[in-house]
Amino acid sequence: MKRHELQHFVDISMSKTLADADYHLLGDGIASLTEEFNAEEETEQWINQENGTTDIKSYTPSIPVEMQDIDQDDTDLVDWFNNLIDTLPTGSKAVSSYVRVRIKGSGPSYPAVQRKCAISVGSTGGDAGANVTNSITIGGRGDGIKGTFNVETGKFTAGGAAASSLEVKSGTAKSSSKSNLS
Repeated sequence: MKRHELQHFVDISMSKTLADADYHLLGDGIASLTEEFNAEEETEQWINQENGTTDIKSYTPSIPVEMQDIDQDDTDLVDWFNNLIDTLPTGSKAVSSYVRVRIKGSGPSYPAVQRKCAISVGSTGGDAGANVTNSITIGGRGDGIKGTFNVETGKFTAGGAAASSLEVKSGTAKSSSKSNLS
């Protein structure tokens, strides 16, 4: 799997319901993007043991995003980034959702995980002569929802063949954005 086959879409409407999400591809202007899972571990070792035992208590995914302010087709995504920088949302105004999609097989629907998130603004600026770089962090909230995501329509469908051990909640999303698979 190549990096362009792992795609992340963010809801720029900051919708309070997953059904009203407006997903846009995080891509142009972003040179690197890694979803960190941030496991919370608990390790115990008793005095009579040579080695300890580690248990995983939970995960709190987060995605640091640095996007250069460049000319791109998705002006709605650029406007969303700029609005975040200008307004510094907090509380419920900082809540949104994202979808992680694995592009494999014949589309346009692919296995995906949708997750509520909180968006925090990190910085804006950069070096002399360079494009402005804006940074945000997408912090996961609660359990992910397995399902499928249609990269042509921007709709997430919970459950189906892709669902397994995660709690499945209903939800769809609309989007005018398209995935760029080239």
